[in-house]
This record gives sequence, C-alpha cells and structure tokens, in this order.
Amino acid sequence: MNTANHHVVVVGAGFGGLEFTRALAGAPVRITMMDRRNHHLFQPLLYQVATTALATSEVAWPIRHLLRKRSDVTTLLATVTGIDRDGKRVLLQDGGTVAYDTLVLATGA
Repeated sequence: MNTANHHVVVVGAGFGGLEFTRALAGAPVRITMMDRRNHHLFQPLLYQVATTALATSEVAWPIRHLLRKRSDVTTLLATVTGIDRDGKRVLLQDGGTVAYDTLVLATGA
C-alpha cells in the first residue's frame, strides 16, 4: 500500500476527531474530516453562553478555521447514514459516498 495515498476518514469533529487528526500531522496520509455541523462546540461552557457571560463565538469554532493550516485535511459538512464495510465507503444522507482506507468513528457520547 502506498501510504501517501492512504485515505483516512474521520467522522466527528469533536474532541476525539480533532485530537486524532492533530496526532496525524506529518503522517503520509490524506484525511477527510466530516461532521454534520460546521463548528466544534465546547459544550461545558454552554451555560455561560445562556447566562451571557460568554459570547457564542467563544465556545463554538468553525472546523475549517481550526484546521486551516493542514493542507492534508479536507473538511466535509455531511450527515453519515451508514457504513459499507465491505466496500469501505461512508454513506451520506445526500446519497453520496466517501471511500476510505481507514475509518475513525469519533461521534462522541
């Protein structure tokens, strides 16, 4: 297998998905990170947003902005509806598919 063409798909842009992607910095792989939201939300501080102690922008960051320096990472706003394990494809709500060599499911709790 040519590792430079190895495609890692990360489903979920929460702490787990972002940390996994960070750990792959410099690895000879292509990464696609997908999430149904276009932002990473730091949920422990939501109560402070509700009480106006913090602005929404202080607890939610655009995923593309967080990964802007990573030319090896493509971000995709998508809802995953299934996994075709035999075909090594992620099935999307819009009918599309994304092929993978390695799949990481980091969808949170």
